[in-house]
Amino acid sequence: MRSLIRSRRREPKALSLALALALGTPFPAVAAEATATAAEDQAREKFSEGNLAYDLGEFDRALKAFSEAYRLKPLPAFLFNIAQCHRQLNNPSRAAFFYRRYLSLSQGEPANADVVRELIAEMDTKARVQDEQRRERERFARDRELQRAREQAALAEARANESKLATGSPTAAPQKNGASEALAMQVPDASVKTEAGASKPWTRRWYVWAGVGAVALLAGGAVWMATAPDPRDTTLGTVGR
Repeated sequence: MRSLIRSRRREPKALSLALALALGTPFPAVAAEATATAAEDQAREKFSEGNLAYDLGEFDRALKAFSEAYRLKPLPAFLFNIAQCHRQLNNPSRAAFFYRRYLSLSQGEPANADVVRELIAEMDTKARVQDEQRRERERFARDRELQRAREQAALAEARANESKLATGSPTAAPQKNGASEALAMQVPDASVKTEAGASKPWTRRWYVWAGVGAVALLAGGAVWMATAPDPRDTTLGTVGR
């Protein structure tokens, strides 16, 4: 049935083309008219396809159909429909653009101009909100990447420190122990000294008696020299007898 309607639509075109040729009408003008009529028919079909898709909520498909219709027949009304599709697809900046183009290309002010201006203001507000949200997401993503980089750097540093400690501690410990043992061998333990000193009084130590004897002899010599009737020359050698 639909094909039958199409064929009937094309019959007058064919008749007019044949009549024009018979009357001597220039062929380029007839061909241009026929092309324009065919483009308009295709635009009508795309328009109907877009309306059906829009009613079904298939806004991507409707947008494609209305865009193709506008290419075939650049009517400002198609721009309004395109804007409506972008609004439904949450593309406010694109919707505002096509609403403005619709007002700009319409001959005179369209009947829905006030509504379109309100839609433009609404789309502009939504576009600004989207831009702010996008920038906030970008800032959050940058901060997250920076935090991740810091964590990775800290982890790498911690692992490096652990590796240094693991490789350096076995060699450092024996050196420290060896130095301690050498120092312990050179310096006797204080407790050993204390025990030795407690077991032998200081008066029984040979070097203490030697000193005491020398002092006694010197004292005796001094006394003897002071009381001797005939003082005589003495030397340190006599003190040792």
